[in-house]
Amino acid sequence: MTRVAIVCTIALGATLAIAACGGDQESEPHLRPARPVETTGCSPVSYGGEGRPDFLIAGSTVLQGQYVDHGVQIAQALKLVLAERDWKAGDHRVGLQLCDETTAKSDEADPGKCRSNARAFARNRSVIAVVGPWSSSCAVEMLPILNRAPAGPLAAISGSSTYLGLTRSGPGVGRAEPGRYFPSGERGFVRVVPADDAQGAAAALFAKQQGADTAFVLHDNQPFGVGVAEAFRVAAEESGVRVSGTARWDAEARNYRALAERIRGNRPDAVYLGGYVSSNGARLIEDLREALGPETELIGPDGFATPGPIVESAGSDAENFTWTIAARPTDELPPEGRELAADFERRFSSRPCCFAVHYAQSASVILDAVADSDGSRAQVNENLFESSVEDGYLGDFEIDRYGDTTLNTNGVYRIEDGRLRFLTAITPPVELLARR
Repeated sequence: MTRVAIVCTIALGATLAIAACGGDQESEPHLRPARPVETTGCSPVSYGGEGRPDFLIAGSTVLQGQYVDHGVQIAQALKLVLAERDWKAGDHRVGLQLCDETTAKSDEADPGKCRSNARAFARNRSVIAVVGPWSSSCAVEMLPILNRAPAGPLAAISGSSTYLGLTRSGPGVGRAEPGRYFPSGERGFVRVVPADDAQGAAAALFAKQQGADTAFVLHDNQPFGVGVAEAFRVAAEESGVRVSGTARWDAEARNYRALAERIRGNRPDAVYLGGYVSSNGARLIEDLREALGPETELIGPDGFATPGPIVESAGSDAENFTWTIAARPTDELPPEGRELAADFERRFSSRPCCFAVHYAQSASVILDAVADSDGSRAQVNENLFESSVEDGYLGDFEIDRYGDTTLNTNGVYRIEDGRLRFLTAITPPVELLARR
């Protein structure tokens, strides 16, 4: 794929076009109507209401690479909710502008691009809130910048950034986290998706339900991977599953035969893969399955929620690979969520996948916060931390004082006969969560 920095536009099928090349704007008072964010890799402003928007919601998501389908559905979900609200939040007219956090070089978020986008969002007074980032690694780069925004902090609400250290302390969390993400002294990040300690605990409970007595834990040395692996380890030991070893896998390795043989010597009943499939995860699954055989449970987090590439790369060795994700099938959603999913399918000819419903919920929460505000960033941020949702797309929940949702349910999915199958939903008890 041609590099964005060279051509400044890329196409996502026939769904999204990314344009708007240029540098960051200078800090200035907000002048209505809203001015577009000017930085490389952002879409044109989307707006379907009367006149022109007063404010913008800026989105940070993935618009190219292996996870592009996730980004497309997130964009569709956000626009669907905004259209249902007539592109308004109370008396305020609101537009949407999406910016890519990846580059053509990698499937993962690019740190420099995340920082550049955050500076552009912060300096543009038209941006009233940020939806995203999509990845935890991008959140690590963006949050300190957004938190120091003029008239800020500029609040961010994510439906997919799950790294525990963004909001809480606990195993696998850096010593200065989460404080370093909020240099103003005021928190500015909330999420409607459970943190990784809930996901790791759900995976540990599933391993226990499958009869595992011992487990081996791997991670890819990314913040997300380390965090979710530690969460699994803590919950596994608390629930009676002995962890026989831990190790890092090198995403650049040509194969993992030696690592797989080392793990085989530990004779685990389950192996947990904390990280991303883009970290050469399909090859890791293949080598583990060939060394450990079909009886060993191989379990990953939502970073592996791309069954197509896994099956394509690992073939029959992908069979029975299982992962958790805080997303349930549409028929498992509460009534409002099922109605949203039906509207989504009618409009876009596909069911909402992965975190699309979470981003629809994020958009709804932002619009409520803006509607109840005086139009200032500070008031919107305060309102987000006071969010209490009844009959939402995801159900009933609140945002706690740390910025976390009170909903901790995770779905469990498995590859069977080359196809994705939903197995169960698990809500881990609070005492198994690794957060402090």
